Amino acid sequence: MGVKIRVGSWNVYNDNIWHSVREATGSITPKCFQNGSRLRFLRERFSCTPFDIMCLQEVSPVMISSLQKEFAHNNFTLVAPPQSTLTPNSNNCCVLFDKKFKLVAKKYFNLSEAVSTHLVGYAHQGKSDIEDAFIKELRVRNSMATMLILELPQTKILLTVCNCHLHWNPAYADVKVFHAFLIVKELFQFVRSALESFPFVPLLLVGDFNSTPGLNTQGTPSDGQLSGVYELLTTGRLSMKHPHHPAQLRKDEAFLKYPELRVDPFQSAFKEVNGAEPAFTNKTTTFSGCIDFIFFKGLIPLSAQTVPGDLGKSEVFPNGKIPSDHLLLVSEFFLV
Repeated sequence: MGVKIRVGSWNVYNDNIWHSVREATGSITPKCFQNGSRLRFLRERFSCTPFDIMCLQEVSPVMISSLQKEFAHNNFTLVAPPQSTLTPNSNNCCVLFDKKFKLVAKKYFNLSEAVSTHLVGYAHQGKSDIEDAFIKELRVRNSMATMLILELPQTKILLTVCNCHLHWNPAYADVKVFHAFLIVKELFQFVRSALESFPFVPLLLVGDFNSTPGLNTQGTPSDGQLSGVYELLTTGRLSMKHPHHPAQLRKDEAFLKYPELRVDPFQSAFKEVNGAEPAFTNKTTTFSGCIDFIFFKGLIPLSAQTVPGDLGKSEVFPNGKIPSDHLLLVSEFFLV
């Protein structure tokens, strides 16, 4: 027996970051940056198309408090990073889920620990300054993830959710690839340690990956090679010959000993349902492309759409229709 679930993913954008951008450009109206406009947008979405799970990225501490108040009486549970780790500019990954789900386990991705665990053979050799710099960059170019295991008590159906946000800077494509690799490795270890007796649990890997599907950031995979992050996550492999592997990007023989990366591959909800990723999920005056995704494993995708869907080709975000520079991604799945 299965159940249909609706899943959303949205980068709400951190108020503090937007405030500094607005002051620098003077070109965007203050209303687009107010917490209330984001809460209103979420409230409207939940009222017209109820969600079972909503993954949010770049949630400020103020926004976390507002979400707790907003959804406390709406039969939803909010999972957010501990208060002790929050700073005004922190890009926190939060998950809202319907209380029909029971929280079985949770984990907050620790980047520094993951580097030490999975790259221990490279992190302490100290034979190359450029290699040491790369390991340092892996630790300081922050990427975040919140991982949950949920259960529907009546049917005992389990679901794992990983909401993540990769580092933004396109100059560090190899860092983003390794961060994606580390997050997936930690995700599978988390599931195995929490559910030792279960051979497989359906997985959702969603969020802002700050990586386009194609190597050309303004193009599509049909234009040529896949980006490093997208290729790793959808094929399960990244060759040392890929342009985003440090062996190619860093152009130093020290990285020739870094192996090709391998993980269990995921499918994309939008690619499976619509035949392609959205043309864009992030659109500003300087960039337009798809960098947000809903990946899955072991579920049946039923639908996939971006919200709002009535945007003109020349519209940039945020605007009166959406109070962030990212679109909301919505997908329905059949969970068995």
